[in-house]
Amino acid sequence: MPIPWSRGRGLTVGIAALLVLTATAPAASAVPGTVPPAPPTAPAGPTRALTLITGDRVTVTGEDGAETVLSVTDPHGRSGGAHVMTVGSDTYVYPDAAVPYLGSGALDERLFNVTELLEDGYDDARADELPLIVTYTDTAARSLGARTPEGARRTRALSSIRGAAISAEHSRAADFWTSLTGTGDAAAGGSAARSATSGGRLAGGIAKVWLDGKVRATLSDTTAQIGAPDVWSGGNTGEGVGVAVLDTGVDAGHPDFAGRIAATASFVPDQDVTDRNGHGTHVASTVAGTGAASGGVEKGVAPGASLHIGKVLDNSGSGQDSWVLAGMEWAVRDQHAKIVSMSLGDSPTDGTDPLSEAVNRLSAETGALFVVAAGNSGPEAYTVGTPAAADAALTVGAVNGPGKGVDQLADFSSRGPRVGDNCRQAGPDRTGCGRSRRALAVRAGGRGRLPVPVRHLDGHAARGGRRGPVGRRASRLDGPAAQGGAGRHHRRHPAVQPVRRGQRSGGRGRRGALDAAGIR
Repeated sequence: MPIPWSRGRGLTVGIAALLVLTATAPAASAVPGTVPPAPPTAPAGPTRALTLITGDRVTVTGEDGAETVLSVTDPHGRSGGAHVMTVGSDTYVYPDAAVPYLGSGALDERLFNVTELLEDGYDDARADELPLIVTYTDTAARSLGARTPEGARRTRALSSIRGAAISAEHSRAADFWTSLTGTGDAAAGGSAARSATSGGRLAGGIAKVWLDGKVRATLSDTTAQIGAPDVWSGGNTGEGVGVAVLDTGVDAGHPDFAGRIAATASFVPDQDVTDRNGHGTHVASTVAGTGAASGGVEKGVAPGASLHIGKVLDNSGSGQDSWVLAGMEWAVRDQHAKIVSMSLGDSPTDGTDPLSEAVNRLSAETGALFVVAAGNSGPEAYTVGTPAAADAALTVGAVNGPGKGVDQLADFSSRGPRVGDNCRQAGPDRTGCGRSRRALAVRAGGRGRLPVPVRHLDGHAARGGRRGPVGRRASRLDGPAAQGGAGRHHRRHPAVQPVRRGQRSGGRGRRGALDAAGIR
């Protein structure tokens, strides 16, 4: 019998159907891990193998969202019971052993998104481990002995979400699954034995396992369009306010940052804080650049603020959720930053993912305001990514600049409602300006020209080696513009607390971005 193909509008409905199927199927029966021959029009491509956290091995052909699943085998090479679901352009493979835990909410559905896992390079040929985030039950989190399952190693504690980042070895995936679920050896009874725990609960005090997902940089802005010069003329430059910029690092030698950088730290393994991408320097200059390199023309929104630079994205402009989480904790707990700039994002969520939860908890704990870019996935609804989906985030979208519907929401800007709960408060809360501005060029390591163009999500590039302003069409730096505005606002009104969903002020463009929030 072939793997049953379930097609539906969403994963929740599909998983509910799988629970019904597995609950009513005879315990001894298993769905063989083969599919019928692909039709002649099926996409051709390389054959690749991918090991899931259950130890099941998926073999696929095709790529770029057009994968065809050829087989699914369990850790002992047997044709294993599995269900394949297509949602949009993504293919999911759910082994029977995982279904109870998916139904209880103990496993992140992305752990079985074959399309995403392959896109991020986690197939067996390119990766030996799968990065994960585990969160613990309240009891386990209070214990100093919170357990790491066998077959995995802990890479970082993440106290803001009562969890940790771990890496699970592909070669020991079966051991990992057995330890994680407290079930017996799959050799004894197939998929039924591998899922025989009560109520889909995980073992060892682990509440949930998440994919340590990929976060990517995003951009756009202008200071003049949001009215920043008028605020500067009133003497408010954000002097004395600490703003943390979590991004690709910074070109610390640029004259626009002289005397502005209070602290730096890198959370990217084996990379220092130097910005070899350009995105982080652009963001930092928009927040608090002094404009020294341009004779004061290209100032940031809050040129008097101090910068706390956390490198959470690598030199290619991407990073892992756990790197960002560590940077968030450092920014507000160690550096006591009042404003945190996050011009980055992951896929749209319902606001219960680790990044969104960290925004909510750290905001409540420290009073810091997280200003987060909504994303560049518009114009469709339900496109606000994490951590912008967090209740406590000040979510920022983009508007057009002069010449194209000025101060109107840009078509590329992500927008709500939020996935899952249909929350219409889930951003963007404010909009900044994301078209046609001038920005800084950076040098690789402070020497000479960049070896490659500084690329942004819209596919455009800026080339330049000198440390001065260059023309650039950005895809979204409205977040940094809002963060600079937030810095100035905190300077004037230090007692104001972070915005919460349901309390936000809305608007578009110049008056929406500054006046609605009381910044001027």
